[in-house]
Amino acid sequence: MTTTKDKLTAMNARAAALYKADPKTMSAFRGLMTAAGREGKLSHAMKELIALAVAIGRGCDDCVTYHTSEAKSHGASREELLEVLAVAIEMSGGPGTVYAAKSLAAFDEL
Repeated sequence: MTTTKDKLTAMNARAAALYKADPKTMSAFRGLMTAAGREGKLSHAMKELIALAVAIGRGCDDCVTYHTSEAKSHGASREELLEVLAVAIEMSGGPGTVYAAKSLAAFDEL
């Protein structure tokens, strides 16, 4: 069985390969991520939870895993995660429920 940590490792390896193949685009994308995640009125954990809600709505497996991991590593609580998952489900219906369940499982596994 593939663990969430295994999924993160595989996702990071794919991203590293893409970075190596196209450093100009990937550096620009990294700059966008850095700018969006900069210190501000919202905590880094909250920004990751917002990104997670978007990932759930878009149905991006790797994004759900990544942003769940980042939210947890920046101090998001399980209770905060559950509130965000509820909003994501509200906004994306049945598919959101499937991805929200994946996020909760990843959070608990990590």
